[in-house]
Amino acid sequence: MNNTEKKVQAELEKRVKAELDPIDTEQRYRDFLDEIYPEVKIGDSRYSPSRIVEELSPTDFRCGKVDWIDSEIRDGSISEEIDGEYYDAEEVENIRSEIEDALADA
Repeated sequence: MNNTEKKVQAELEKRVKAELDPIDTEQRYRDFLDEIYPEVKIGDSRYSPSRIVEELSPTDFRCGKVDWIDSEIRDGSISEEIDGEYYDAEEVENIRSEIEDALADA
């Protein structure tokens, strides 16, 4: 990574943390599970698939979430991790473009 790339990356991380809210990956993963799997009905009670997995198999929930995050990064929906948090990829790229444009104009 050259000096310009290092400057862009440092400024990007600073601005992303200051300007954007991180994605709640656990909630987004729960929503994903609930969208692709049907609700489970036992008697008169109904249970969401995400709640079942998260409560009955927390390890499977965490592993599935990690795989889902990797998939979302590959698809360009969420950004690479920045200080342990994930952000909307489009918003991060908009900030990156602003930084690169400002450096080009300088």
